Amino acid sequence: GPDPGGSNNGDEEMLRVAKTTTGSQWGDPIAAEVGDRVAFLFYFHNGVPNTEAHDTTLRVDLPTFETNQIKAISWLWSRETQPIKDTVVNGQIIGNSGATINLPTNGRIEYVPGSTKLFTYDTGSQVVRALPDGIANEGVNIGDIQGCWPYSGYVTFLADIMGKANVVIDKHVAKPHNEDWQESVNAVPGEEVVYKLALRNEGNLTAKNVTVIDRLPTNTALVSGSVKLWNNANPNGVTVPDTIGTTGISIPDMAPAGPGVTYVTYKVKISPNLTQNWVLVNVAAVYLNGVEQDRDDAKVYVQVNIGLLIDKKIVTSTGVVETTTVKMLDKITYQIVVKNTGNVPVNNVYVRDVLPQFVSYVPGSTTVDGVKASDQIISESGLLIGTIAAGGQGVIRLEGFVYGCPPAGNYQLLNTAYARADGVTQISDTALATVDASAPPIPKVIN
Repeated sequence: GPDPGGSNNGDEEMLRVAKTTTGSQWGDPIAAEVGDRVAFLFYFHNGVPNTEAHDTTLRVDLPTFETNQIKAISWLWSRETQPIKDTVVNGQIIGNSGATINLPTNGRIEYVPGSTKLFTYDTGSQVVRALPDGIANEGVNIGDIQGCWPYSGYVTFLADIMGKANVVIDKHVAKPHNEDWQESVNAVPGEEVVYKLALRNEGNLTAKNVTVIDRLPTNTALVSGSVKLWNNANPNGVTVPDTIGTTGISIPDMAPAGPGVTYVTYKVKISPNLTQNWVLVNVAAVYLNGVEQDRDDAKVYVQVNIGLLIDKKIVTSTGVVETTTVKMLDKITYQIVVKNTGNVPVNNVYVRDVLPQFVSYVPGSTTVDGVKASDQIISESGLLIGTIAAGGQGVIRLEGFVYGCPPAGNYQLLNTAYARADGVTQISDTALATVDASAPPIPKVIN
């Protein structure tokens, strides 16, 4: 408890402070740090004998802002006296005005509810009585104080030096195996990108119960097993659960201005089925005790290229060619290659082949990638060969034979194939077979 002794004819400095740790002494100023609990000692004395100060009130103004020098100001008044801030003897302030707490970092001070106590000695021994809250920044009435030494006393109360954990997040994106971290990158459907979240505690208290969440946007999927945590304890990264996009990733306690930065990295696969350019914007947020502290985003510009190529040729004994010569009643094998030259799948690919006059389709001869297919290839609607993946192709073959009686001479049998698909207007290509339809040579005159 407080010690009423001292110098200056027995009067004490009005307000002093001490840390509550064992062996601490009342002082002004004192050094403390965030996380400490301090006690204030308020001295009061009615120095006029045979008088009574009615409704004596004490108040200590504590700063409500963060600072590295907490200056507490004391006030004392009654119904008969004006407010005074300090103990004054013979015109001189005893000690210092107010009480000062010096901190190595910014902090704030907060009164501990229920901690105010009154110490009096007029009974010849120390009497301790609890007082209601209010001394901090409001005022607490300690009653009527008679003049002279036996009725002097002290009021004490506690306060905590508070700080805060201020966790911030910085998000970047890059291509896998590329540490060129950017705010945004360009990509194509089906590609993977990797995100990096940098977390820092810029406050002055250890951040506990930190969680980071990145709810991935549509047309993306987390690559399973790719989420890693990097910090001082795990400089090479450690795999953590795949919950970054749902309940989040729990982050170990982060010291204020701690050495290094905590990182979370993870891979995301872009949907291969995009059919138009897309901007993927996903926002990552960091939470402290379930309350969002900061957020940041990164962008992926997905560039969609839909391309379809058709190549029509004729299969001969010496190879696959654009042009060839045939004879009447020959069988012709046509080949149609439909290739996806874009970076996304092409859906609902239809292929149609229009055989020229004097070439008749051989029923049941159509194959797609070597597998027998229907005869829809020569219909008006064409043959549905389905979806062709980016960079993939479909190879169609069908047969026809030369029939009838083409005009005499080298008659050209021009064959046209067509292809269309979702997002692709009809394209075509041709192959040419030339048939010699001349009459047989005139025989020589027989002797």
